[in-house]
Amino acid sequence: MTHTMERRAAGFWPSGFVYAAVPLVVAQIPGSVAFAVNPNLATEIGLTTVGVPAWVFIVVWLIIYPCMGIAVWQLRRDVLDASVPLAVLLAGYLQTTLFWLSDSVHAVAVADATGLLLAVITVWVFSRYSGAAARWLLPWLAWMPVTLAIKIVALVGS
Repeated sequence: MTHTMERRAAGFWPSGFVYAAVPLVVAQIPGSVAFAVNPNLATEIGLTTVGVPAWVFIVVWLIIYPCMGIAVWQLRRDVLDASVPLAVLLAGYLQTTLFWLSDSVHAVAVADATGLLLAVITVWVFSRYSGAAARWLLPWLAWMPVTLAIKIVALVGS
């Protein structure tokens, strides 16, 4: 391993960890506030009708948000001017956290459809700048059609 590679590898954990932790921690704020204000929110929105345990969604997003952060970290390592992909990812990130403003399963399904579109666009934009960074967004891209399908099945069944 060359000296440069050793320095890059040694520098990965502190900065990569921070890039992974920040979006994860920030994303917890809207949901935490929403449930603090209204502990019955999931029932009122209709999320109890989706037939998937809440822990599944929690685990998935505990993976996706850090991956978004690592994608940013990788992009910043690969590209000098990354303002366009960062702006697109920020839009997708904010859209996923604004989910908590939904008032029904219908609204959640629309949010998921919008999230799917944003995930596709974001991965495509990232891939134009850094393939390595785009790959970190694949969990998000894989999850969005699954979660949309879950909501559609819940709507059809209700």
